[in-house]
Amino acid sequence: MIRPLIAVAATMLLASSAFAATPAKVVKKAAAPAALVCPVTGDKIASVGAAAGHSTYKGKTYYFCCAGCKPEFDKNPKKFVASAAVKKPMHAM
Repeated sequence: MIRPLIAVAATMLLASSAFAATPAKVVKKAAAPAALVCPVTGDKIASVGAAAGHSTYKGKTYYFCCAGCKPEFDKNPKKFVASAAVKKPMHAM
């Protein structure tokens, strides 16, 4: 009776050591946005910390280049979200 118990214990010990040697699964972090762009003016924003404000619309957060852009966006976010992809920087003109 003791020999089968020793055999089971030895098998469990060997099996657990095999799992311990397996490397942990690497979890990739979500990529940071490549470039933050003000949806009102189209100007690039250096970082989230440099943004003059932010608003959330349909679960997505939008950052603004200056204090005047946030109220404009909040009046009609749908207008700015739709045109954000084709907007060129206004401040650079």
